Amino acid sequence: MKYKCIKGAEEQVDVLQKDYESAARFGILSLGNSHLFFRKFFKTYYISYSDLNAAFRRVYMMSGKKNSVAMEYLVLVSEGTEIATIGLPGTAKAKEIIETIKEKAPHIDTVYKGEAV
Repeated sequence: MKYKCIKGAEEQVDVLQKDYESAARFGILSLGNSHLFFRKFFKTYYISYSDLNAAFRRVYMMSGKKNSVAMEYLVLVSEGTEIATIGLPGTAKAKEIIETIKEKAPHIDTVYKGEAV
């Protein structure tokens, strides 16, 4: 499998493979012991939890002719910059993902404070 680092130092493939195989899976997102992984096309992107400052949910409302649908995303922040937005499989799973991130990496801020306007 091809792994691509989105921020920080590159890791050895065998270390990544071991972490990926033991990771908790949530659709295209996987939460390993020391890395967060997500698939996009034919690559698997990763970032070490130590390189993340914040991770939070973002909800977009998509309007249709008869109703609206909430689309859940996980936003990853490193050094004050949003580095990735990952589609999530629903509200319940999104909340579970945030809780899992809190358990695996307590230093990551999981509450979005927004920018002062």
